[in-house]
Amino acid sequence: MVGLHRARSLRAIVALLMVGLAQTALGQAYPSKPIRLVVPFAPGGGMDILARALSPGLISALGQPIVVDNRPSAGGIVAADLVAKSAPDGYTLLVAGSFHVAGSLLYKKLPYQMDKDFTPISMIADSDAQLYVQTAVPAKTLAEFIEYTKANPGKLNYGSGGVGHPYHLAMEMFQHRMGVKLVHIPYKGMNPVIQDFVAGRLESMFYTPSAQFRDLVTAGKVRALATSADTRNPRFPETPTLTELGMPGFKPATHVGIVGPAGMPRAIVDRLMAEITRTTATPEARAAYDNLQFVRSQLGPDEYAKVIRQELDTWGPLVKSLNIALD
Repeated sequence: MVGLHRARSLRAIVALLMVGLAQTALGQAYPSKPIRLVVPFAPGGGMDILARALSPGLISALGQPIVVDNRPSAGGIVAADLVAKSAPDGYTLLVAGSFHVAGSLLYKKLPYQMDKDFTPISMIADSDAQLYVQTAVPAKTLAEFIEYTKANPGKLNYGSGGVGHPYHLAMEMFQHRMGVKLVHIPYKGMNPVIQDFVAGRLESMFYTPSAQFRDLVTAGKVRALATSADTRNPRFPETPTLTELGMPGFKPATHVGIVGPAGMPRAIVDRLMAEITRTTATPEARAAYDNLQFVRSQLGPDEYAKVIRQELDTWGPLVKSLNIALD
């Protein structure tokens, strides 16, 4: 009996040691090499700016380089597929967003499923959207814009960060509800959209109530007709909400988060979540949030997974009603 007891005790000790070693390997030893942060749009866009603003804090906290890898193609699909097929070891992460959720509904065939092939780590931001138009457009109010577009179907265009991008779906929702028709010009990310809009090559767009656009509005170069926020934005106090203008419930989904491949160890997820949360509070990150007019979020993996599920449930009926299906 003594020998049996000793054998059981030895096995228990070995098991505890193995658990300790596993925890050390997954937690304390991580990371031991550079981490790739894949951004699905071109440099200079909102997600790229935020990713680069977070990088210094994460480098300091994790003790390893953060390599920002821009993969602007196919509305974020190429970037997402790359991460979904990567090893779930915490060294390849994706800056994800609502456009990835929308893409899961828009495309007939995708090499991944947003709610199954990724590990949610942290939702870091969300944002309201505003409708902007060029001053050359003969409309100073939302009512005048709707009246003009109804009288001139297909005459005005708008830009977005790609098919399935939240601002694409926002305008599609707007057109559906208002009974108007504009021509969609998709880009590979929002930065070239902004450049062409500022240059006057695009006539309308949805985008955040950013400091850049505040300056453009103040200078009289563009107009902000309405905001999707529940209340007027302090930066744009003269811009009415869509609810005020008779469009209650118009809330384009524009979240930003960090995900990894499915199957990531919880110890690594928790480590990343903790460091990402701390980093979003650094001065560099706060400046980026303020400039982009993103709202800082601190949702962990479980809460973030619920947001993804809710967006799938919310956008599903819209995509179906609009009969948008992409190959």
